[in-house]
Parts: sequence; C-alpha cells; structure tokens
Amino acid sequence: MLRCTAGVGISIVSALLVIPQAQAASCKIPKSYYKNVSCTASSGLFLAVKDFGAPVALIDNKGKRIVDLSRYQKVDADNLSEGLLPVLRNGHVGYLNMKGREVVPAMYDILKERQGWARPVSEGRIVVKKDGNYGVINTANRTVVPFSSSFSEVADYRGGITRVRKSNNISWLDKSGNVTKNPADNNHKPPQARQSPSTPPISPFTTLQPRQQDGKWGFVDDQNVTMITYSFDEVRPFSEGMAGVRINEDWGFVNLGGELLIPFRFADSGVSAGDTYQGKPSFVFVDGKAWIGNLKNGNKMCIDKTGSSVGCD
Repeated sequence: MLRCTAGVGISIVSALLVIPQAQAASCKIPKSYYKNVSCTASSGLFLAVKDFGAPVALIDNKGKRIVDLSRYQKVDADNLSEGLLPVLRNGHVGYLNMKGREVVPAMYDILKERQGWARPVSEGRIVVKKDGNYGVINTANRTVVPFSSSFSEVADYRGGITRVRKSNNISWLDKSGNVTKNPADNNHKPPQARQSPSTPPISPFTTLQPRQQDGKWGFVDDQNVTMITYSFDEVRPFSEGMAGVRINEDWGFVNLGGELLIPFRFADSGVSAGDTYQGKPSFVFVDGKAWIGNLKNGNKMCIDKTGSSVGCD
C-alpha cells in the first residue's frame, strides 16, 4: 500500500497479491487533522490509522470522515472493492459498506493465503471460510456456494464463473453455485473453430485488452468483461501470455489470470516513455525476453519469463 505520512510518500508493494489492488501513483493526501493517512484501492478514499497501524477512519478527498473504523482490529484498504471494505473484528472477517454498516457481519475465518486475510468482492460474490471450510456468499451475506470441507481452493469470480478444486479435481460453478462447463471447453467454440482431441484446450479469450477506468488500468476480454481489475497506473498489452504492469514507480508482470508472476521490482526510471529497442517497447515479452532498462554504459537490460537477467541480443 502506498502510505503517505506528513506529506511524505513511501511505496510499499506486496509481491504476494494475486490480483494487485494498487494505489494511486500520485498520493495526494487531503488536508485533515489525521496524522497517518494512506491511499486505498478506491479513488477519492483514504485510510487514516494510528501510529501503530490500528485503523481510525476512511476519509474523503476533502479530509472529511465518512466511515468510523475505530472498532476494528484491521481493515484491508487494498481489497476495497465494489463499495465493500474487508474488516477484522474480534478475530473474524466481515465487510463494511461506505455508510459504515456491516453488510456482511464479522463472522468468517481469517484466511491464510498469499492473497491476504480476506478476499475482495468479485462480481458481487465473496470467497470466505467458516469453521475452516471454503464457501461463497453474496454481498447480502447469503450463501451462494455451500461451505464444504472438500474444497481445497475456490477462485474469485471472473466472467460469471468460479473455479473450485476438490482434491485433484477441478470444476466450475456459475454465480448461482450451479456446476457449469469449463469456459475453455471446446463446446464453447463454434463448430468450425473446434479443436481436435489431441489439441490442448484453449482459453475462452485469445487475449485481454488494456482498458482505463477512473484513472486506473485493467484488462477486459473480447466481450468487454473486466477480467483483471482496474488497479494499475500503467500497463503494456499482453504478449506471450504476460503483460507488464506498473504500480507507482515499479514494474512487474501478470498472466492472463491476473496472477503476479514477476514482482514489482523494476524501476520506471530505467526507460523513457516511447523508447524502443530494436523496435520493441519496454516491458513487453518478445521471443521470451523483455527489455526493462538501460545501464549507464549504454548496455540494455533484459529479463526472461522467470524475472532473471538475460542478454538482450
């Protein structure tokens, strides 16, 4: 999270976010009587905390408190999504709306995942745990996918579908919790486009396209459905299954599923806007390599798809 205290911005970016909920590149903290204020994943909303990090309030761009957070142990401002903020009270997870009402009571387990202790709202659905079991609820706290000890993994909804794993078996559920077809299934393609049995399944989209909304960048599919949330300050188009994305001054790379494969650790200052190398833009993979900057001696810096340094030529 980009935290600004007393007018000084300190960029802290977590490489563990699957679908990064980034902060504004220029953290223009409003004037207020709060000492410690940081940006959130929602434009125009800011988080005020105490010196030791306990949440105090959400404030607007005029410095006015809009939600009192003083009764919560933690909030996850990076996962503020669809108007709901994950909160932690008495060791349990709930969701608060922007009027300060717990529309999802704090009754769910703390998640222990690389995404953090709570999931964001995704297409009106929330992946939660209760008594150690995964399930899915809607924003009115009604159970959509019943809690089950057989679930080892439940993905966030994308395009109206979630992927669930039971042991080593994967299935797909719609927004009502009913079993549906794999979106990559051949039957979703017109007959003339179907593949032979020996051909691996293809994605339901050929690629994702960059799209900007409220000053942030994300990616949409061929049907203009948002597949990767509007979380980035700058992006590159997908190439070879990966896209360069920038948060604050650092670049990383995500895949078509929105997973952060290469952490945000490449400085934006390494290249200038519009620069190309051998006709290739920066932070775009071509033939397994991406140009990410220049050394002072003029040599070019490139990485492979693991993020390791390799020769550019």
